Amino acid sequence: MRVKTTNALMKYLRDNHHINIGNSKDKRNLRNIGYYHGYKGYRYIKHPQNRINIKNFSEIVSIVNFDSRLKSLLYPQIMQIETISKNIVLQLLVEEYKTDEFNEIYENGMTDYRASSPKDYKSNLKHRLGVQNSIYSSLSRSYSNNNKIVSHFYSKDRHVPIWGIFEIITLGTFADLIRSLELKVRKKIDKEMNLNIAYDTNGRFPEKIMYLIKALRNSIAHNDVIFDVRFKDGNIDSTLCKYLEQEIGCNNIDFSTITDYILIISLLLKKYGITKTEINRFINEFENIIEDFRNEIPITIYSQVIHTDIKTKLSSLRKFIKS
Repeated sequence: MRVKTTNALMKYLRDNHHINIGNSKDKRNLRNIGYYHGYKGYRYIKHPQNRINIKNFSEIVSIVNFDSRLKSLLYPQIMQIETISKNIVLQLLVEEYKTDEFNEIYENGMTDYRASSPKDYKSNLKHRLGVQNSIYSSLSRSYSNNNKIVSHFYSKDRHVPIWGIFEIITLGTFADLIRSLELKVRKKIDKEMNLNIAYDTNGRFPEKIMYLIKALRNSIAHNDVIFDVRFKDGNIDSTLCKYLEQEIGCNNIDFSTITDYILIISLLLKKYGITKTEINRFINEFENIIEDFRNEIPITIYSQVIHTDIKTKLSSLRKFIKS
């Protein structure tokens, strides 16, 4: 397929999509955000069939800027949560199994498959093997890329300790590892994360939370669209949602909006001992981004993008952070 010039794309948008675009500023913005990633990626909500009622190209630019500001806001918080979560699990594993050798932890701790029903045994064992393969692949890739930690231990013909492995594995592999751990350790992770174990009788909240955040983190890292949570993969556990609703004091948490990710990130930051001032600053910035977006675009588009319960949820969140 031949790639159109910027002028040709502007004409195409005017003639075929009836978008008001034409001045030098529009031309510069179209070049900067790109037609394929920019216009085509931001002209709908979640599914291409659910088109946003866009009349002017400046409205697309506002949506792109809105999405970019959300990424800039969320990424540092997600990285902080990832770091703290890994440190919590790392410390528990070393204390529980009295070793920093991954192979020993793998043999003695990643044994949840043994408690599986006959129906689930094979799939859970396969999952455990998959975690091992992912970790070894990460080590090989890191060594090839001259990672200092991995190269240091391999040059001495030594295994990379679990803390070094945690430095290089993805959030997805980390969640997979938690899922493979035996029940008693998963419950200890719950406790260290300050989660209510009465809601999480089988110790599955930590892995499910990490999977939730992983999908958002990956989308931000790859500069994919996040404002409409199209990155959400799989079904969200209803028990986890009910727990969050009970803790925060609001309804309808189902992660169908970016606001629900603000809620869970704020909750984790509080559970991890981050100050109320820092968390409120994070919430304030989210509200500023929403308000700026509302002032830049027609109310018809704003109503398509932003759900009506946002103020109620953020009000409940502030009360929760204050408590």
